Amino acid sequence: MEDIKDKKILLHVCCGPCSLGAIEPLLSDGAIVTLYYYNPCIVVGEYDKRLAALRTVAEHYGLPLVAEDHDYSHFLSYAEPYADAPEGGERCRYCMDDRLRGAAEYAGAHGFDYYTTTLTVSPHKNSKLIFSLADAIGGAAPFLHRDFKKRDGFLLSCRLARELDIYRQKFCGCEYSLAATEARG
Repeated sequence: MEDIKDKKILLHVCCGPCSLGAIEPLLSDGAIVTLYYYNPCIVVGEYDKRLAALRTVAEHYGLPLVAEDHDYSHFLSYAEPYADAPEGGERCRYCMDDRLRGAAEYAGAHGFDYYTTTLTVSPHKNSKLIFSLADAIGGAAPFLHRDFKKRDGFLLSCRLARELDIYRQKFCGCEYSLAATEARG
C-alpha cells in the first residue's frame, strides 16, 4: 500500500455519508485531502441535498470542497441507451467511468499526488471494476487504489453519518436507481 503521508489526495465524493468512510482512513494515514464533488448522474433536487450534506462534512473536518457544475443532461447523453440495464450493469459502468475521468482530469490539472473515490465505500459497488476503470484512464495524477469498504468502512460511514446527523439517501442517485428503489417499495 502506498505511503500517502503528506500527499495531496483528491477524493471524488458521491455523497456525505460515503465520504465519511474514506476521509477517516485517509486522514489517519496522514494525507492532505480535498473533496471533489462531480456527479452529473444525480437527479436534480437530490444533487443539492447531497451537496449540502457534503458541505457539513467538509466543515466538520475543515477540508476544502470543490463542487463542479451539475449537468444532468451530460449523464443522460451516455446513460439513456442503457435505461433498461440492471443496477450495476453497463449504465453504471459508464457513469463510474465518467466520474473517475472528471476526478483524474481535475487532479492532474491541479497538482494532486493521487486521486481516489468514495465509490468503493458502498457494498453495492464493484471495487475491482472501479480500479480497472481508473487504471485504464491513466493521467497525470495516479489513482490511489483503496477499497474503503474494507475494515468496516461502510459501517463507519453509517455510524458517522448518524453522529453528524447528515442526510443519507436510499438510492444511488440517478433516475433509474430511484425508479428501481421505488418499485421495490
